[in-house]
Amino acid sequence: MKYILVFVAILFASYSSVDAQIRLRTPEGKIVLLFDNGTWKYEEPKKITEEQKAMKITESIKPIVLKDIELDALTVIKGESAKLSKFLDAKDAIKCTFKLKSEKDKVVLKTDWKVLDEEGSHFFGYITKKSKIDLELANGEIVSLQYANYYQPKEYVNYGFSTYSAELELSKENIRKLQAAYITKATMKWSRRTETYTVFDPDYFLKELPKIIE
Repeated sequence: MKYILVFVAILFASYSSVDAQIRLRTPEGKIVLLFDNGTWKYEEPKKITEEQKAMKITESIKPIVLKDIELDALTVIKGESAKLSKFLDAKDAIKCTFKLKSEKDKVVLKTDWKVLDEEGSHFFGYITKKSKIDLELANGEIVSLQYANYYQPKEYVNYGFSTYSAELELSKENIRKLQAAYITKATMKWSRRTETYTVFDPDYFLKELPKIIE
């Protein structure tokens, strides 16, 4: 028995004594337990519970602490409209500025849309509770920003354009995702149609969100 243990010790390279048993590591990295009665077995790997996984994820997420601040409006979307391009020869038929406001641990994104048609509601309808902006990011993530209220356009018949001023709230989850990558595509769901637009400022959230976070 003595010679067998010596041979096994040399074969497995390292050991330690715990609770009257010997723990040996094989060249493959497995742990073998040798007992006083001459029997042995492989040590079962410790299972990580769902609670432990959740704790690790929670520990790795840095809490977001917000400032009370209002930033300037910046143009984020500017380009053609698939619908309006059938009637207008305008490259910038759709334009939208974003404006962030952080107050009392709440972040509001104000979106001001400008449509180069004096009857915007005829083509696009309204912004409703079913309306949303889907922002596709460079990492493949899609962040959906949902409107929570009803907004109708102001139509300037004498000037040939319409505007929509609307607000939506950004969750902490939205903020984390938008900080991870730049925007590659923006899709707006109006009450009458859904269109995808060119992103004029893809780094908007990467530049602006740090300004509202402590």
